[in-house]
Amino acid sequence: MTIEITLKETLENTTLTRNAIAVKAGIRPATLHEIVNEKSKGITFETLNKILDAMNELDTTRTYDIKDIFVYEK
Repeated sequence: MTIEITLKETLENTTLTRNAIAVKAGIRPATLHEIVNEKSKGITFETLNKILDAMNELDTTRTYDIKDIFVYEK
């Protein structure tokens, strides 16, 4: 059982950029880069909320949720 990071795939299917999300979320671009490239050792709920809020504010054509960042695979 694993948790897979799906943010990279999500971003590939949108017009959102990592930098735009980081700026809007108020997080370091390096933090988002580490998450996207599966280099992050941990992520806080606060950071997840900021990323999702930023994505939803920047792209109003759909609603993003936690499944757009992570999925749990059995």
